Amino acid sequence: MYQEERQKKILDLLNENKKISVKELSKILDTSVVTIRSDVKKLQNNDLLVKTHGGVMVNSYKIDDVIPSNIKFQKHRSEKKKIANLTARFINDGDAIIIDSGSTTLELARKITQNELTVFTNDLQVALEISTKKNVKLIVTGGSLIPGVYTMTSPESVETYKQIHVQKLFISCDALDLEFGISNRDKREVDIKRAMLKSADEKYLLVDSSKLNQKVLVKIAELKEFDYLITDKIPTELKNQIEMLGVKVITE
Repeated sequence: MYQEERQKKILDLLNENKKISVKELSKILDTSVVTIRSDVKKLQNNDLLVKTHGGVMVNSYKIDDVIPSNIKFQKHRSEKKKIANLTARFINDGDAIIIDSGSTTLELARKITQNELTVFTNDLQVALEISTKKNVKLIVTGGSLIPGVYTMTSPESVETYKQIHVQKLFISCDALDLEFGISNRDKREVDIKRAMLKSADEKYLLVDSSKLNQKVLVKIAELKEFDYLITDKIPTELKNQIEMLGVKVITE
């Protein structure tokens, strides 16, 4: 079997099964594990699948699919780290801030070095990272854990965000569209994100470029509700259109 045929077959099997191990692929395609790993690497480099421990997972999702955290953490990692570096400079000693759930906001939590912060979050991974920082007061808003991710939400935690005031909110989303605004796949996160938006003086939207010009299931907010959009790169025309709404776009 030629390489192109084998790689197409791998993608066909993924579309049918969503995930599959390298050993299974080797057996089905009657090819060595070494060859399969080489194919997987090339397909991953082209963003056609996601490599996991011992196997691969599909890299395409419906607008209402909840993408597991272990997949999110592997996608666009360099872009998310760049966004985190850009964002961290907007945090000052003594700030009270909210850090939303997500893989990009987790990268931000890792970059925090400021002192005397008060940090609210609804993400277990973010909370764990912040808990290692000195001179930071951490408040974790509880609730039920959404399966497959580290996000917690409940009516009580939504109410908590309605009752607090912070200087800055650092929030992420699953998609950004100029007309539709920002949106999420999972409607269970929407109420808490909307409450967060009402709690902060300054609102920072952290979105990697793969989410630009995209729409998913549930709208969270209009773009004009944000003060800053921080991303790794953005087409010039879209940047200009967003800044016309009063949102400052940061890419460097």
